[in-house]
Parts: sequence; C-alpha cells; structure tokens
Amino acid sequence: MSNNKKLYKPAAPELQYGFRPNLFLWPNRTLFFGPLQHLQFHAMGTVAINTGLYQPFQMKPFNGSYQSYRCALIPVGCKHELNAGGNIVACLLIEKNSPDFARFNTQLPWQASTITRLPDTQWVSCFQKIYEEKLSKEEINKLINQLLDTDDAAINIVDPRIGSILHLIKNDPGNDFSQDYLAASVGLSASRFRHLFKEYSDIPYRRYRMWRRLISAMETLHKIDNLTYAALEAGFTDSAHFNRCFRDTLGVNPSLVFRNLDRFEI
Repeated sequence: MSNNKKLYKPAAPELQYGFRPNLFLWPNRTLFFGPLQHLQFHAMGTVAINTGLYQPFQMKPFNGSYQSYRCALIPVGCKHELNAGGNIVACLLIEKNSPDFARFNTQLPWQASTITRLPDTQWVSCFQKIYEEKLSKEEINKLINQLLDTDDAAINIVDPRIGSILHLIKNDPGNDFSQDYLAASVGLSASRFRHLFKEYSDIPYRRYRMWRRLISAMETLHKIDNLTYAALEAGFTDSAHFNRCFRDTLGVNPSLVFRNLDRFEI
C-alpha cells in the first residue's frame, strides 16, 4: 500500500507546473517529458507510449470518444487527440523496426489499429524516477532498457529488401528517392514495394520518410538553433512545410516544443 501511495503522489505545484520540457533522442527511441495541454488530431510515424506522471490524461481515437488513461500505447499511424490539462506526460516513441520494439512486442498484448491501455505501475514509477532525480541521458537509457527488457539478440524479422530501404531512408531522409527507383533497386515492382513497405512499417513510404525527416530536423536543431535551416536540411520545402508536418504528426506547433526546452540531448 505504501508503494502505491508513493507512486501516485501528487506533484508539488512548483514541480508540476514549473517544469520545462525535456527531449532525448537515441537511434531507435525518442523520449519527451513535459506539461501538455491539448494536442489536436495527429498520427505518428512510430509506436508511442504515453504515461501521465502524476495525473491521468484524456485521449480519443479518430471517430471515437475521450477516455482516461494513465499509460497507453498508440500504434503507428493511429490518428488520435490528447488532452492532459497541463499535467506532465512522458511520451516514449519506439521505432517499429528495431530490437526495442521486437522485444517489447513479445511481452505485452496490444492492438495494432487503436489505442491500448497498458498496466501503468512500472511505467509511472520509471518515469517519475527519471523526472524527479534529473538522471543523466545514460542513466535514463539504462532504466528504459530495463523497462523494455531490451535484449540485443531480439531481432525484428523484416524482408531484407525492405530492411535495406528503411536503412537508406533513415540515413538519408532528405533525398527525394522515388518509389519506382527504390522498388527497382531491390528488384521489386512498384506495387509490390508499396505493399511490403506498409506491411513492415504500418505506414506508407511517404509517411515514413516524413517521420524520418522530422527526426533529422530535430537532430539538426540540436546542433544549430535555426528552424528554417533544420527544415531545409531534412528535406522539407520550407519552415511552413516543416511546421505543418510536425503538427500533423505530433499534434503541436514545433515552436511550442523547442522554444522552452530545459534539456535537449541526442
């Protein structure tokens, strides 16, 4: 009982509302911590696990109704809306075609087409520790590895032809490779390429490329504090194009995220 009381303690006002967002990037995962208000309908390019640190949050899928969650998994491409009322939420994004996801996928049942409620005790405890103890990025990574029970031997089985394309896009998201060119480069017809790509990534090629461009722009912003430059380097036509894609994918204007970050580490 005492553990539950500690786990669900309310945050002090200066912690809960005086907190500036944190953003951490790794090759196969991204972690955002911050107070969230209302995120408009959006669909992400990767699997997301949202956890309310001290209070539940409200979320609804497209054509659905709001429900209260403490911890939930949102699958790739699932259009949804979130309202946290200003409370702190941890958002862990896991690349679907990664050992992280392959291991996680064997542990918890979840739905591929809609939001899944997750048992919250371990997730809440982990993210509260990260938040309250101001851990280093390396310490955060170790805790998440423990939480996901990550095993380097875990392998996501992907058609090697699609795997090579995913690797190419990840390393060069700004390149405007056509689907015909990519299909031919691995000996597939364009229609077969589209089918296999969506089968393994859960989203179409262009949507996945946009997701990787968003990640690339964030990595550039870490080095150079110029949003227009980061957008162009990642392959967006201009900053307005980047802003629109960021909102469609993450539900919020990028300036609201990046102008007030306390920690931004890659």
